[in-house]
Order: sequence, then structure tokens, then C-alpha cells
Amino acid sequence: MSGRAIRSIAILGGGIVGLSAAAAFARALPQLAVTVIDTPLDPAALADRLPGSTSAIHRFHASIGVDEQALLRAGAALPRLGLRFENWSAAAGTWYHVHGEHGALAGKIPFHQLWARARREGRAEAWHLYAPAGALAEAGKFVHPQPGTPLAAFDYALRLEPGRYRELLAALADRLRVTRFAGAFGGVERRANGDLAALLLEDGRRVEADLYVDASGPAAPLAAVFSNRFEDWRGALPFDRVEIGEAPPSAADPNDTVIGGTRDWQFASSLPGKTLLGRIHASSDGNDDSSIAIRRGRRAEPWIRKVLALGDAAVALDPLHWPNLHLAQSGIARAIELLPGRDCHPVETAEYNRRSRAEAERMRDFQALHYLRAGAMIEVPESLAHVLEQFERRGRFVHQDEDGLLEEVWIAALLGLGVVPHAIDALASAVPADATASRMAEMRVGLARLPGRLPPYADYLLRCGARGT
Repeated sequence: MSGRAIRSIAILGGGIVGLSAAAAFARALPQLAVTVIDTPLDPAALADRLPGSTSAIHRFHASIGVDEQALLRAGAALPRLGLRFENWSAAAGTWYHVHGEHGALAGKIPFHQLWARARREGRAEAWHLYAPAGALAEAGKFVHPQPGTPLAAFDYALRLEPGRYRELLAALADRLRVTRFAGAFGGVERRANGDLAALLLEDGRRVEADLYVDASGPAAPLAAVFSNRFEDWRGALPFDRVEIGEAPPSAADPNDTVIGGTRDWQFASSLPGKTLLGRIHASSDGNDDSSIAIRRGRRAEPWIRKVLALGDAAVALDPLHWPNLHLAQSGIARAIELLPGRDCHPVETAEYNRRSRAEAERMRDFQALHYLRAGAMIEVPESLAHVLEQFERRGRFVHQDEDGLLEEVWIAALLGLGVVPHAIDALASAVPADATASRMAEMRVGLARLPGRLPPYADYLLRCGARGT
């Protein structure tokens, strides 16, 4: 290692976020000494407590050496194909948000342009029905992508059982020679220049490192020592409470169900051995005693001096589309990519903060889009207003800097929520409407046949060796 390279990392928080960070740093940089202080779990740390992910989790798992089949066999995960939205937008009805290709390009013309014209003319069905994943989602079927077949071009996420997933990450951290021990934050010792010299625990122990990670939850006691500047997003995101419950297991559905949207919303997610239930609402609606508070927004500087905040310590959103763990693991990958020297120079940490801010704002906008279409009274961020203006006018999607969501994810949400462009661009208009409608009908028939060849979701999971189904 060079003389200025970071040699040791101390992570405050031994939940899913902290252990994800430990495994990622230890796997990417095996020369590092990584220590995890397993603090008591903060009930408000949604990235640690809730089971959702996005399809990007496969990339993170590959980077740390986690195999999906091992997760299924351990009862730590089940595949999730999509989200079924019910009673969300009056203009949309029930629809499915799925990942992957929809339709087919006509030359260089995006399919959603042609679909929008056909939809306005009453010659197109729901957007998700032109995607292999959408056909499977509506039929309640699932199969892993199969290269060389019509079931090749789609993606899926994972539903995670938090306790078992954490156990697997802890075992991985142990194999990677991460030092772990229980403790509680007691304070800090600072150098003359203001930098962190050591992390102090309540029992008097002292932990020294070149870099300190606060993955302890939204209170972020370590990060708060250096800055409490916070960007409040309550205007764009109307709900600040989450209630969590459980029901008997049900492995019959590859989709999570999302219901409501104006005054509150609810979800149901099938996990190994149980079904997780949730209600997300505003504190003004009562029932606060049994709910978890969400301080919607982000820490203005997640990386300041030698302290990096991750997970709910850095950004807090409600569970819609399961962004919390995604943002945490994305932040971990970004930190490794941009890892500075031991001095944690402001030029380097500022770039991390810039990119993290932009990614978090895009996810905020994505959630705000859903609440706006549900009829909630929100303050529309300027960046979201720009996306809507361009898309509503001619179906042009503006993909913004550091957006962690693919364009297809945004378009599936826009069209699923009933945002149909008023017109299409000139190139798309040149394609004959009758020919387009005929080709779309053929496409729909072909996709509708796909689920009939597949086993029920529960049977498929048994074949994969999934535990607890």
C-alpha cells in the first residue's frame, strides 16, 4: 500500500448496512483492517429492517461474493418480479411495475413513443403487458431469465428476510477476516486539527482507524459530531410513519402488492416463512405509538472529514419501491470507487457527496412522482417538474445526472401511473399507425402465451431449493 492509503476502517453499526460495508471493503481491498462495532439495532433504520431491494442488488452481491442460490437455500431471500399497484392512480387502475425491455424498437424509435399514440387511439393495452416480465407478473409466474429465449430480456429483485440475510452477511464478514464485537457509541476523541482520532465506546474501549463509517441508523451519532446539516424533503414526500406487521406465509405471488396512495398506502411482501405487511401514513393521521418515524431527507454532507455516513444515517426515504438498502449499497460501492487517501481530502470527499446527493434526489423525485399521481398535495421538486414537462409534451425522457434508476424504470412508472404523452416526436409520427397497432397486437399475443409454459411460482421456488416456502 502507498504511504497515504487508508489502512483501517471502523464501522459503527452491525446491521445489514454495516455488514454490507464491511464485506464490500474487505473483499475489494483485502489489505484493509476492517472492524465492525455491533451496536443495538435502531428500530427506525429502514435499510436494516425492511426486506426490499432493487434489481441492482445482483451487482452488489457479485462484488462481495454472495450467490443467490445460497440466499434461497438459507431462507434469506425470494425473487421478486414486480410491484402490483392497486387503487393508486385513478387514471391507471391496477398495473404492474416490472423491469426489463418493453416492446421493441422501430429502428431507433423508442417503443413507448409508438405505444403512447396507440394508447390514445384506444389500440393499446396496459404498458406492462408488452414486457415478458409484465406478462409473467400478471399471471403470477416466475422464471429466471433464460438467454436465447423470449424470457431473456427482463430483470428482477430480491425480497430479503432481514434476520437471515444479516446472518449470512455476518458469516461472510467473518470469512473475510473482519473483526466484529458488540458495543455502544460513547463519544469521540479529536485531534488538534479537529479530525477524529478515535471512536469511544460506553464501556471505555477506544477504536482507532483511518476511516470511520456511521451505519448505525438515522440518529447517526458519530456523523452528527461533525455536522447535523440536513436537507428536509417533507414537502415532496407526504408520509412520515411506517407500521410493520406480519401474516402467515404465502409464496403464491412473485409480486409485492402496493395499495392506496392519497392518504396512506399499504404493502404486502412474501418472505420465507411469513408475509410482511406495512402501512405508510402521515403522523397527523394518528396511530403514532406503534409506528416508526421517518425523517424524510438527506444529510447534506454524508462524507465529512474522516467520517462516512451510510444507509439511514445518510438518507431516509419511505419504503415505496424499496430504495433504502439500494441507496446504502450504492453508497458503499461509490465509496470504494472514490476511496481517498488517509487525509480524506475535501476535493475527493466533495465528489462523493455530489454524486450521492444527485442519486438521492433522483430517488426522491421518483417517489414524489407516485404521490403526485395519487393525488397527494406535495411540493413538486423542480427536477421532477422538468422530467414531467418533457415527457408529457412529446414522450421525451430526460435522464439526469447520477440517476441510479434506468430509463426503463422511470418510463414504466410514468406510463403505469397514467402519464401518457400528449403527442409523440416527429420520427415516431412517421411510422404508420395501423402497422404499429397490428404489430403490437401480434406482440401481445406472443407474450400472453409465455406464462402457460411455466410452473406456478411456489413450485418453481421448490425446484430452486428455496427454504421456507
